[in-house]
Amino acid sequence: MLKIVKRNLGIYFMILACFDFALMGACAKLLSEELSSIEIMFFRNIIGVVFIFYMLKKTKVRKKGGRLGLLIFRGISGTLSLYLFFYNAANITLGGTFAFQKTAPIFITLIAFFWFKENIGFKGWCGILIAFCGVLFITQPWANEQMHSGFDIKNSILGILSGFFAALALTSVRQLRKYYAAEKIALSFILTGTLMPFASMLVGSFYAPKELDFLLAPFIMPSFKAWILIAIMGTLGTLYQIHITKSYGVAKQAGIVAGVSYLDVVFSLFVGLLLGDDLPSAIVFLGIIGIIFGGLILIKGKK
Repeated sequence: MLKIVKRNLGIYFMILACFDFALMGACAKLLSEELSSIEIMFFRNIIGVVFIFYMLKKTKVRKKGGRLGLLIFRGISGTLSLYLFFYNAANITLGGTFAFQKTAPIFITLIAFFWFKENIGFKGWCGILIAFCGVLFITQPWANEQMHSGFDIKNSILGILSGFFAALALTSVRQLRKYYAAEKIALSFILTGTLMPFASMLVGSFYAPKELDFLLAPFIMPSFKAWILIAIMGTLGTLYQIHITKSYGVAKQAGIVAGVSYLDVVFSLFVGLLLGDDLPSAIVFLGIIGIIFGGLILIKGKK
């Protein structure tokens, strides 16, 4: 029994990480009743800064560095993805929000194909096609306003862009790992993810048009209830980082663990229903399954 547990420890940690992430999304959704998605992201990241600095003090890994521009690019692209992720968490169902985020493997594969000239293969193209059909089923661009599933054009575009920017950030990490320790790469992201929303709120205090509410919003002093949720969200975010780090650290097969990571879509779907999200229609649910299945094919193809 103990051998089975040890062999699957990476999977268990990934399941915990998925649950942490889904609950963190739930906190963000609850906070969105009072605060802007930009302010929620700011508090989530500023708590993360403390954790990353603690990790940096403990790390003994030293690498040569020297790719500052790429490091900054990773921070900006990752932060833009978070802008859109938190905005969608506030405005559409949690299941839909997480499903859009999981389009990142599609874009990673396409970037690798066009930029790094990596071979995708027949299975890879099948995975991309299935996941793309999943996106179409969720967004339903052919539907009129009366029969639409609740994902309007703005949220659909922002959701897809969230996956795209996440893919840019993750692709850049592939190169940065040669020059920087993982903790320094994470620090560039978390610091940028604190400074950019701070600037957005500063500008948003004077200029915050409705059409740019995903980028600009004024600061609002949180209530006592909001502070509690912020503390819980920050704790869950820290636990997520711990669990996902341990998951890949002890996993025998990274591809299997990456596949298990899609459970956060399932968890978020159920958590969203508990918070009052509408039950997804059959075609939207089919779209979510399509994105998960297509992503799993892409992950399996890279093993």
